[in-house]
Amino acid sequence: MYLLRSLKLSKYATATALRSTRRGISDLVLVKEEQGVREITLNHPKTLNSLSLDMMCAIQDALIKDKDNLDLRCVVLTAQGKVWSAGHNLKELHNDPEIQSRVFQKLTDVINDIQKLPVPVIGKVNGYAAAAGCQLVVSCDMVVCSKTSKFSTPGAGVGVFCSTPGVAVARTMSRPKSAYMLMTGLPISGEEAYISGLVTRAVPAEELDKEINEIASAIKAKSRAVISLGKEFYYKQLAMSQCEAYAAAQDKMCENFKLGDTKEGITSFFEKRPPNWKHQ
Repeated sequence: MYLLRSLKLSKYATATALRSTRRGISDLVLVKEEQGVREITLNHPKTLNSLSLDMMCAIQDALIKDKDNLDLRCVVLTAQGKVWSAGHNLKELHNDPEIQSRVFQKLTDVINDIQKLPVPVIGKVNGYAAAAGCQLVVSCDMVVCSKTSKFSTPGAGVGVFCSTPGVAVARTMSRPKSAYMLMTGLPISGEEAYISGLVTRAVPAEELDKEINEIASAIKAKSRAVISLGKEFYYKQLAMSQCEAYAAAQDKMCENFKLGDTKEGITSFFEKRPPNWKHQ
């Protein structure tokens, strides 16, 4: 339903994109940073937060801005409106192979940036995430959604199989569950997404902010340097065999013990006091 609606709105979205090939962050996303948490909000509900090139550039800019600032501890990616994102703007993709390639590569770049970011990225969903929108949010390090949220990969319904969203979905869900989403296009609820392993937590909508705050607080209580080291290796080892992963992990653990914050953490444990992290 949302994919078809986005098709109706895509003419407007494309015209907007053509008027400005690169818009400012404030036009398409809202960025708020408080107490170490940067909240990036997709802010174009008129086009169902479609992932146009402009939108993805704005998201990418907001993600990587001052990423090495030690005050930054966590990023939350969320959206305005009932639709978190309906996915790519199909009008923008239609009949132009060069644009198609640029669009798909840009989302890949954004997702790679999420995984390379030295702090955790939490996807926050209270609505509908479809197609590339589903791909983007489930590529966050963690995803918290309301139980009434929905996730789908409905592209085959208009003749475009969700192959790139399928990469993200198939790496977070079991084969039968991901095949169901990709081959039927039918949506699953937030609760189903949690049971299937697509999201980290599914909570009542009124508890969504509280859950995000609790996770962010838990992250901020840790050393940024330790989390950064661990996150980088976490994604590297996923591509390794078990034997390779354990060998590399042993080296990484030894590297971890050389950090000043590790020495401080162990000392504070023995001294029964809170650690005084330097985050370096």
